[in-house]
Amino acid sequence: MSQAIAQNTNLLTASERPASEMLSQDRIVSVHFPKAGGSSLHYQLCTLLGDDVFLDIDHDPLTPAGAQPGLFPVRKRVLHGHFRAQRYSSVDAYWMTFLRHPVENLISIYFYWKSLPTPGHDLHRRFLIEQPSIIEFASYRGFQRLMSETYFGGFDMRRFNFIGFHETRHLDIPRLAKELNLPLSVSKHINKTPPSAQREDIKTNRSIQERLSDLLREDLVFYDRLRLAPAF
Repeated sequence: MSQAIAQNTNLLTASERPASEMLSQDRIVSVHFPKAGGSSLHYQLCTLLGDDVFLDIDHDPLTPAGAQPGLFPVRKRVLHGHFRAQRYSSVDAYWMTFLRHPVENLISIYFYWKSLPTPGHDLHRRFLIEQPSIIEFASYRGFQRLMSETYFGGFDMRRFNFIGFHETRHLDIPRLAKELNLPLSVSKHINKTPPSAQREDIKTNRSIQERLSDLLREDLVFYDRLRLAPAF
């Protein structure tokens, strides 16, 4: 997923990349929480800032490599990718991420993974082989606490300078654009999960929704706490 976007942005010419001097922050760590608008942000950061962006696409928290500590890359301004926040806990930077309601997020990941014929890693390969139900998928390693543990476990969320939400993206993207002094667009939507009748059936099935809410209750508590916190 991230590699495909990276390849696309590499095709952009230098004239299409405004000078990075416009960026208001010296160093940025951007945690790409899956299916919360991070691919669209990924694309825009690479388009606007080019070589000043380093993409960490080899330490997905759902893989063994996700446990490895990391250092902010030399001569880069922005670090963006799928990684545990704790991986870069030693980095003093402007921290940012976008989150999404855990139930809606899980459903989106489920149908996005179903739409991909080639597995991105071993857990995705298992998914394509087993073809689990949405309830079975919620019990996969790393998914019941995808937000509260897999991505942000052990990290002080107060260190984030900006936390946006998929549900209020139309408000949060302009706010982030102002903070970073970058012309980010709300209209960009990369890697959107394909619509399907089955997805809509799950979203309107009260029994499934209640079961998912129960399975993901720790993430729901984590998410609700951040939504109710003062604006980041």
